[in-house]
Amino acid sequence: MKIRFKLMQLGLLLSTNVLFGCDQKAVDDLVVTKPPTVSASAKRYYVSDALGSDANSGLSMSSPFKTINAGQNAALPGDTVFVMNGTYVPATTIQLLKSGTADKFIVYKAYPGHTPKFAFSGSLWNAVSINGSYLVLEGIEFQGNNQNLTHAGALASYTDKQAGGTNNDLYATYNMNGISIGGPRTDSKFPHHVVIRNCKIHDFPGGGLSAIQADYVTFEGNTIYNNAWYMMYGGSGISILTPFDSDANTGYKNIVRNNSCSNNKTTIPWIGLTPARLSDGNGIIIDVNLRPYGSTATDKPYKGRTLVENNISFNNGGSGIHAFEAAHVDIINNTTYNNAQVMVDYADLYANTCSDVKIMNNIVYSKPGGKCNSNNKNTNVIYDYNVYFNGATAVKGANDKVVDPQFVNLATDLTLANFSVKNGSPAIDAGTKLLFSANDIKGVARPKGGSVDCGAYEVQ
Repeated sequence: MKIRFKLMQLGLLLSTNVLFGCDQKAVDDLVVTKPPTVSASAKRYYVSDALGSDANSGLSMSSPFKTINAGQNAALPGDTVFVMNGTYVPATTIQLLKSGTADKFIVYKAYPGHTPKFAFSGSLWNAVSINGSYLVLEGIEFQGNNQNLTHAGALASYTDKQAGGTNNDLYATYNMNGISIGGPRTDSKFPHHVVIRNCKIHDFPGGGLSAIQADYVTFEGNTIYNNAWYMMYGGSGISILTPFDSDANTGYKNIVRNNSCSNNKTTIPWIGLTPARLSDGNGIIIDVNLRPYGSTATDKPYKGRTLVENNISFNNGGSGIHAFEAAHVDIINNTTYNNAQVMVDYADLYANTCSDVKIMNNIVYSKPGGKCNSNNKNTNVIYDYNVYFNGATAVKGANDKVVDPQFVNLATDLTLANFSVKNGSPAIDAGTKLLFSANDIKGVARPKGGSVDCGAYEVQ
């Protein structure tokens, strides 16, 4: 788990602490992730691959730009770049480098009612690379090239690199990441206040959605699947690695909320490991915030808190949700199912070498013979008010239950699965109000009954 796939990359506005043990109204009330309201003076730019030209003004739907890069060049803090219908096929990485301001984010989003898609292939390390701050990327589909690649080709690429090869075009083809925020980099120009919301990110041979050396990152409402299959750097569906503190706030700064992560897995060994072995392929991982990037010392840990709530993570190769060498993390009201399909020793949901982590109100449904959780080298990690089923439990809190949660439709197919629970489920009212999400993954207010339901859904 250590320093992961971003070794090869080239390239929320809150200040409130959550108090565990008090009768707080809800976590969501404390977390502000929406950018400031757009002012009347803000401009709207339009992008259309089919109808546009970068020589246009971009200021109307009848005179749109052709590329999102032209929209970025024109946009100023507070402006919105609308992307209209079409399948865009960029030949190079989309680099979002321009920053907004604290009160005026730059927003890139699908035009209302439109479903634009960006399809990537070829020799790119990253499809989208973000190093600007105060920006939002929303409602756009990003597709990689997995369906045209093979395991045999990826293994040959790995073998070539392992033997000392220098064919970076070949390696990039099998290691392209979807959306990558931040480093690694050696200067101090790290991005912060970046929101990725309601995007679909899939079929990238590298990781799906990641941040490294970033702060105030929000990943919300995204659908992330079929990623990390062919990379040789141990990626995952969603990853936050070695965040930095852009301020002294010790409240929630990084947020992973309301996402669906499935069928992300690794099938190629991590380059340089001896003996050769696989790693990661998790649905979600909060990774190494006890030290800065590239450091082995733990004297400068990340001070901010990370919230992982209302996510559904299933049928991934590694863990559904995984925290490694991390502190100040709350993992609440998530649902995991049938993970560790490749990394058979991984637990569905767990913390490893962590401190100050609260794992509460979750449903953890393991594969047959799998592991629901683990408790390795942890300090002050609390498991409680969770529902476990179908696998071993290494640790149980006083209010944890081992019982079938009774999902509405148990499936590994993204289009068929329904991980809400049936009426009468033992997960209903089995959670705690001490630490919970005020709204479920569909926006339903909690609680509906005497207490909070476990998992990502609240029964109405």
